[in-house]
Amino acid sequence: MSSTKQQTILICDDDELIISSLRGLFLLETDYELLSFTSSTEAAREIERRPVDLVISDFLMPDMNGVEFLGKVRQSQPDAIRILLTGFADKENAIRAINEVGLYQYLEKPWDNDGLFLLVRNALQERSLRGQLSEKITEFEHLIDQHRNLSDRHALIERELEMAAKVQASLLPSEPPAIDGYRTDWTFHPSSALGGDFYDFAQSQDRTVVLLADVSGHGVQAALTSMLLKASFQVSVLETTTPGDLLEAMNAGLYRFLPSGIYACAGLICFNTGEEEIVVANAGLPHPYIVRAGGSIDELPLDGMPLGMMPSCPPGLRDETSVRMAPNDLLLFATDGLAEAMDEERNMFEGAHLQSALERLVGNDPDQAIQSLAKSARDFNAGEILADDLTIIALQRLNS
Repeated sequence: MSSTKQQTILICDDDELIISSLRGLFLLETDYELLSFTSSTEAAREIERRPVDLVISDFLMPDMNGVEFLGKVRQSQPDAIRILLTGFADKENAIRAINEVGLYQYLEKPWDNDGLFLLVRNALQERSLRGQLSEKITEFEHLIDQHRNLSDRHALIERELEMAAKVQASLLPSEPPAIDGYRTDWTFHPSSALGGDFYDFAQSQDRTVVLLADVSGHGVQAALTSMLLKASFQVSVLETTTPGDLLEAMNAGLYRFLPSGIYACAGLICFNTGEEEIVVANAGLPHPYIVRAGGSIDELPLDGMPLGMMPSCPPGLRDETSVRMAPNDLLLFATDGLAEAMDEERNMFEGAHLQSALERLVGNDPDQAIQSLAKSARDFNAGEILADDLTIIALQRLNS
């Protein structure tokens, strides 16, 4: 007899025919435990009483719509997979559900049975993998907490953290890439021994891609995620041709293995050999800026969604733009440690303070610019250690 725990699926739809159809399909083809409700209110009460692995909900229901119901599911059981059924091609509501309730996927009625089975099976497998990784991280951090509570182990822990910081530092490239017609530089100021910021680059005969990332959390969690991020970037950059495809491939890889609630904001700067324009893409980092040689400051309003939060994202949530840079123009991309530096009155560096610091960079080379910006943030922070990691990447177009 197998010792594997039977997985539970809850179905909620006010249409009895839909309920009967889904129950018949799953009972015939799978061994999942099935719970079915025609009332989203009753289904929400059941969610509070017992754990489930996956929830399939209709969108249009009389007492509580699918987005509201899946929001309650997320509050009660954040690790449960959430799938939305819709009877019409309502992309706006589907995207709203992605943002509001962490939707795994949405399906339009009528669905394809094979596609539904594949979606459910893959979702439950990924949930299992995330749960296993989350348990391992929890166990590891629990062991570290136990060690920290023992005074006679203090020195050992310090050595272990020092070693982990060295390992993390070894993941970072020692020198910026050499790019024809451009000059680049970067600076990294971790707020603790194990920071959450990360940068890397990949270069071939045809293109160069520079990555800037900010991993959620700090300490061991951030260090482990940085290792996974580097591997995902270096593998995915070989298999993709556009920044959007690269971000999507990295997102899929990170989602498979990161525990729920852990994610990475990321930005890309892409150079294709022979092309005058560069491409800048963003997935959740603060907006990049261009300090023009003539003195103007251009903010690139790129937003995007962090990586690892969901299995896939609509293309519109991957924000990118082509940028033409004149000689001596300076592109600056930073993690949120820059804008979120605070003075004694808890005013943030973003806004007018950041704008003023950027205006002082006209005529600077990349090294001067990143050092000046980092100093401005630290001075604004009353000389204290920044509360968050700070990484700045600078890129300058050279004179022809």
